Amino acid sequence: MNRKNPPTQAQVNKNRLEKVKQVQNEKKRQEIENMSNDQVVSQLKNKGLPVFGTHQQRIQRLKKASGISESNAKKPKSTLEEIDAISRRREERRRKMEEEKILKQEKKLENEANGKVCDVEFQIMIDEYRENLRKNVSYVTAEDMKIYVCVRKRPIFSKEEKNGEIDANTCVSPCVLVHEPKYKVDGITKYLVNHEFNFDNTFGEEETNDTVYSYTLKSLCPFILNNGTVTCFAYGQTGSGKTYTMKALQSNIVSDLFRLAKSGFQFTMSFYEIYGGRCMDLLNNKEKLRILEDGVGSIQIQGLVEKQASSVSEIQSLIEYGNSVRTTHATTSNEDSSRSHAICQISVAKGKQRGKLILVDLAGSERAQDCMSNNRQRRLEGAEINKSLLALKECIRALSTGEGHVPYRGSKLTLVLRDSFTGRNNKIVMLSCISPGHTSADHTLNTLRYADRLKDNSKDRRPVQEEYKAENYQSVQDEPEEDPVFQQEFNNFQKQVEALLEKEEELLNTHVDSIKQDASILTQEGNLIDSVQGEKCGEYDIDQYVQDLETLVKKKLNIYQNLFGKLQDFKKCLKDEEVTSNHITNTFKSFKK
Repeated sequence: MNRKNPPTQAQVNKNRLEKVKQVQNEKKRQEIENMSNDQVVSQLKNKGLPVFGTHQQRIQRLKKASGISESNAKKPKSTLEEIDAISRRREERRRKMEEEKILKQEKKLENEANGKVCDVEFQIMIDEYRENLRKNVSYVTAEDMKIYVCVRKRPIFSKEEKNGEIDANTCVSPCVLVHEPKYKVDGITKYLVNHEFNFDNTFGEEETNDTVYSYTLKSLCPFILNNGTVTCFAYGQTGSGKTYTMKALQSNIVSDLFRLAKSGFQFTMSFYEIYGGRCMDLLNNKEKLRILEDGVGSIQIQGLVEKQASSVSEIQSLIEYGNSVRTTHATTSNEDSSRSHAICQISVAKGKQRGKLILVDLAGSERAQDCMSNNRQRRLEGAEINKSLLALKECIRALSTGEGHVPYRGSKLTLVLRDSFTGRNNKIVMLSCISPGHTSADHTLNTLRYADRLKDNSKDRRPVQEEYKAENYQSVQDEPEEDPVFQQEFNNFQKQVEALLEKEEELLNTHVDSIKQDASILTQEGNLIDSVQGEKCGEYDIDQYVQDLETLVKKKLNIYQNLFGKLQDFKKCLKDEEVTSNHITNTFKSFKK
């Protein structure tokens, strides 16, 4: 009988060291596998390694960099085993393809029964991704925040589903994901890019107006009654539900303010809009208002009517009337788009104590390239809207950091809201509304990027939950895709529009002044005619008459020559704007190609 020789001491030591190493490797492997995604990314960055790929791929990369090898590595398979494995994988693929085919057919029949027409493959991919998300929705109130940013997604309409739209947004507070359908370079293979954003709250389509109000403005009512200023903005793509949401917030908070206010409080309301750089009073036949800055830097709106209200119904009637006369126009995106910034201001005063609530329903935002496809009036509107929204973002960011100059003079909108950005006892609520359809993905991403940049301090942000990501789906922390050429072109166009609006204002003022001066001259002409054709007509001095008439005619000529010069200058600006607009449109088309 053959007996094995006992192991030498060197072999014993070697085996012991190998076991210790295996235990250490196993412990380290488990530590890495239990790391969160953020911890793995941090470790990779510390080691100077790339962080792209799925969570599992990052873990494998970190294991390799840490010198961890799989202890249970399998021996090479034989040829028969390889053939058998290939056969099993082939059968698995066939089974999976058959299941997918059946699922697509079932989904297609279900859509037909519900009147939906859409790309079934993308719909299934989005549904599968959602199944892998945690549903632990959590909400916070705005009570303790200086700047509160949230998102609301409206439901998808049956009309949109019949037109092939897919619900491509998912809200799991505090996260919102945009599932952007994409094709690979072959033009056939489909995949999703899932853009992730994190806000204070995100409200899905199932959340009611009362729920949105409860976590946004409701907790701020005592702050307003205690001499505070709250400014609430509704922002988003035209047709995303801004006005619908704002009307509900207006109704709810007015009721709560009257309920909480004790005797002695006096409610005063004003309602005006900013359209095309002009300020107009919605409660006074849309009379034009002048925005002035006094000697101490306070902003005064000259001519603004402030109406007192003693009941909830009275103030709600004023709000309803103001909303009904607001400026709207049809655009390429919406048949009835709000083209003005509507500002509803409610003051609550008791003695020297004065709280203020400002509810701002912003004009429907559009992408720069979409503004180019409208007629000139819509282009000018779009450029003015984008300019004011950019100024608003910079003012809120300056308030968020608490450092540097607040550029409130950047637009009429931020100018009239100066106190919202510069006062100490104030809060800002930004409610960003998004549409669910996949064809609105670009608009939705622009809205979310805008909202995401309002709060610069990372300490103010809620932590992002750890999502379960499907292996075949690309997921990204969103980065804006900007074309520097097009962006520069559009920035120049913005400046040109600003100059054009100034020229327009100058022309209108000159025209009004010309009419007034002409009316005065007409009166003088009437008096001159009376002196010639009156009862004492035989006594007039013909030389004096000629001299006076010549003076009046010269005045008229000077007035209308000046007006004609302004008119020609403005016509040139219009022509230049048309040329620039066409050039930008062609530049964007070339970029898309």
